[in-house]
Amino acid sequence: MSGGATPPDRVVAGGPNARDRVIASRDDLDATLGWMARGHRMVFFAGLPGVGKSLYIRELARAAHAIGRRVHSLQWDVARPAFISPAIATRYPDADGIAHPMVRKGVGQWVRQAVLRWSRANADDSSLLIGELPLIGHRLVELVQIRADDLEPLLAGPQALFATPVPSGTVRAAIERARQRTLGNPSNPRESEDAPVDVVQQSWAEIRALAVDLGMAEPAPSENPPFDADAYASVYRHLLRRRNALALRVEVELQQTASVYDHAVQVVDIVPSHAEADAIVARLERELTPSEIDAEVRRWAQSI
Repeated sequence: MSGGATPPDRVVAGGPNARDRVIASRDDLDATLGWMARGHRMVFFAGLPGVGKSLYIRELARAAHAIGRRVHSLQWDVARPAFISPAIATRYPDADGIAHPMVRKGVGQWVRQAVLRWSRANADDSSLLIGELPLIGHRLVELVQIRADDLEPLLAGPQALFATPVPSGTVRAAIERARQRTLGNPSNPRESEDAPVDVVQQSWAEIRALAVDLGMAEPAPSENPPFDADAYASVYRHLLRRRNALALRVEVELQQTASVYDHAVQVVDIVPSHAEADAIVARLERELTPSEIDAEVRRWAQSI
């Protein structure tokens, strides 16, 4: 693998950790996915709900499988259920479709060790780990935090790529319409677990406010600011500033004939066991008060 290589044509340079690549056609996407599959050991798609991360995970898995790589996947929505067992959910229930701070903190406590175990178990083969990192709301932020542990050199190195899909306004609107349809009539069980459109919009409003705080955008004139691809890309570039990062500027709506969760190739999910989840929550309850966990989760962006 040659993870330090530059992706193919149509790259807009912005420094070693601030690159953009324009996706204006299916050929652009296939070329970029092929480069990702050939040149990296881990690829994490970072970004808000409603930007197409699940689609790119599916398509990268297909591209990697085509060149003989074994594919593993680590996704927030797949890992989270272990932390919502009846015992945990009774104490820390979701609120309006949003995971409790204890659950978000717990999954984060698990994830670095999980990735390290994966790396060690697959050190001598051609496996590719594809991950999904929402980041917002303290969802798997641990993978972009600097830690003095054995995983940090791998996450900070060139063979780990953190890619942020950045749809144009038109593409973003199409994704929201598609999500509204699949929530009402899911063709795959996971579609019913997707963030509702109002949560998607609330998440964007939080990122828009963070862009203002960081000096990357002017204050919004309304409480429901329209999607701004530049402000969004700037915030995630900031969040990923200590990683090998790439923004995918998606300018074309990619037609779908199946659910983004319907994989045509074998993908092995990395998930915590219920025993791991119970042990992590029990330890957090001993070490931190609920208010301390809530405060930490609220300051997710400042923790990176």
